Amino acid sequence: MDALKAIRYRRSVRSYTETPVSEKDLEQLLRLALLAPTGSMSQAWSLLVVRDAEQRAALADMVIKGGGEYFTIMRPPAEGHSPEQHAEASHAYAEQVLGSYRTVPVWIMGLVVPRNLFPESYSEQEALADEMSVAFAMENLFVAARAKGLGTVPTIFHWWAEDELRERFNLPAEVRIPVVTPLGYPTEFPEGLPPRLAAIKRPWRTLVHDDRWGNPRA
Repeated sequence: MDALKAIRYRRSVRSYTETPVSEKDLEQLLRLALLAPTGSMSQAWSLLVVRDAEQRAALADMVIKGGGEYFTIMRPPAEGHSPEQHAEASHAYAEQVLGSYRTVPVWIMGLVVPRNLFPESYSEQEALADEMSVAFAMENLFVAARAKGLGTVPTIFHWWAEDELRERFNLPAEVRIPVVTPLGYPTEFPEGLPPRLAAIKRPWRTLVHDDRWGNPRA
């Protein structure tokens, strides 16, 4: 699959098989990810690859638990549900939709590793540039994975278990963890968007402005 088609057909995959990912394919994806642009060649990034079965399962548990917290915050409660019932339902939903994460063959963390190249007065700008560099690298990974028939999904659910994650993976305080992804073969690639998301997706022409702000193509 070429790059244009891979971009078009990349999907957020949340249901995986246990089929292993070959070392050859994994290494190719990692190298392609790290060909992403990075300002001043700062390379303020690292990719933490998790393949050990115990470590994978622990990370999956953190992500699923964090998913329950995220759904509690972001999804409206069912009519008549108390806050406690809503939280319980949200965690049950996370188990339902993310349960196969526990057997995904590979996890990859996109990490920000500050290089402190900017003057101190520009530390906020440097932090933003570093986050962007990691985002570029992960997008390379997502597109390349799709081209090889592999699934990914950028997730932030680990934010709700960050202390536990740092301890488990020996991550120092200065290293940031903006995004993680499972990597594996999907049970199937989703087609289209779930109705709830399709209903709020903005047409692309409304998001493109020509020559000045306030002049959208739609």
